[in-house]
Amino acid sequence: MSIKHFHIIFITASVLLSIYVAVWGLRSYLAVGRTGDLVLAVVFVVSALALAWYGRRVYFKLRELP
Repeated sequence: MSIKHFHIIFITASVLLSIYVAVWGLRSYLAVGRTGDLVLAVVFVVSALALAWYGRRVYFKLRELP
């Protein structure tokens, strides 16, 4: 497996993990009502969006490499 493929897989796994933690924080906030859980959800939603944006840019840049 090349470094290019590993990078794409790693970014995809990071996006999925961020989405999972965001959903977990949101569900915890709805169940308990702690503000920290809502902050956790928002931080990880932003993180997932940033990682997805980064992954898309890297994918198109690495696609040109042999």
